[in-house]
Amino acid sequence: MTEPGDRTLLVVNLGSSTLKAARYEMSGSSAAGSARLSRRIQIAWADPDPNSNPNPNPGLGAAFAEAIDTLELAAAPALVGHRIVHGGNAARARVLDAAERERLRALSGLAPLHQPAALTLVDAVADRWPGVEQYAAFDTVWHANLPANTRRLAVPRAWDALGLRRYGFHGLAFASAMRQIRSAHPSLGRERAVLAHLGSGCSLCAVRDGQSIDTTMASTPLDGLPMATRSGTLDPGALLYLLRSGGLTADAVERALYRDCGLRGISGLSGDTRDLLAADSVEAALALDIFALRTAQGIAAMATRLGGIDHLIFSGGIGANAPLVRSSIAAYLGWLGIGLAEAANVRGDARLESPQSRTKVWRVDVDEEAEIASVCAVATALPWP
Repeated sequence: MTEPGDRTLLVVNLGSSTLKAARYEMSGSSAAGSARLSRRIQIAWADPDPNSNPNPNPGLGAAFAEAIDTLELAAAPALVGHRIVHGGNAARARVLDAAERERLRALSGLAPLHQPAALTLVDAVADRWPGVEQYAAFDTVWHANLPANTRRLAVPRAWDALGLRRYGFHGLAFASAMRQIRSAHPSLGRERAVLAHLGSGCSLCAVRDGQSIDTTMASTPLDGLPMATRSGTLDPGALLYLLRSGGLTADAVERALYRDCGLRGISGLSGDTRDLLAADSVEAALALDIFALRTAQGIAAMATRLGGIDHLIFSGGIGANAPLVRSSIAAYLGWLGIGLAEAANVRGDARLESPQSRTKVWRVDVDEEAEIASVCAVATALPWP
């Protein structure tokens, strides 16, 4: 329960398969007041195929209600901060007023797995606590200053004007990884780093002087590396072939690209690396090998963009928790001077490189909720953490 004089910030972080929520308390009325994380929760939720169920998020309402009960939010919080995957050209957090919600709904076609569900939660908060101010912390803001030769895609100017450009995603995770590693290695901000956020969604980011200068995802969170159930980069001609000759509708292709491809599509078993590592099948082994190879190729591409690599930073459900996958990726990168210390990798230490490695290798558990809280602090000029 919120004590008199305290202010409560509710952070809502909706992923493609989990809802994370955290409650922060701020006591006092000035920047000298003490801020603290009160509690947090992570809940799995199911988003079935909207083509087969008229309710797009039947599991989300129950997950949200469970989060509110667990966080003991009997009274309205002072502020709610949301992770919103696609912010378009937004360069900072924004208040989620009616106009901003409509702007974000218009971007739903560029992030159909994430955007509509996140806006459903924004509406749920408004219904539960009318008048509570809500803010959006965008995954795309981290990449807001991408150079022109990275931002621009090889499409006609008219398509670029429609929004087909490189935005990049996973920005809150990348910001958290950089913040944590910089605290242990202050010179990180001046060195060349490749961030590898590997989970249900996967992307890489090239960072120089603390700034994102390249990333593997472009207009949508579907691009780049193969993921748990998402395809990653595909030949666009193959998609045209499916539409013209495969008897598939655009909706069916979209559903398959987001839900039936990636590790699940290759293995025919699962998009979860834990299932694949435990499976005794040629297809599961092939899926893991393709994932490691494509990730290593992407890391090499990011290193090319940087002109070298001083740090490789693993995060995400796979990146932080799957030592066998990390070692498979590193095995393809020996020529780049990247090597792992086997014992440190198996233990999941913060530092993973071997003595011979020319690149420092890190493992980090990102805290996106803390980043959202920090974004809210800047957006509202409140002394949140």
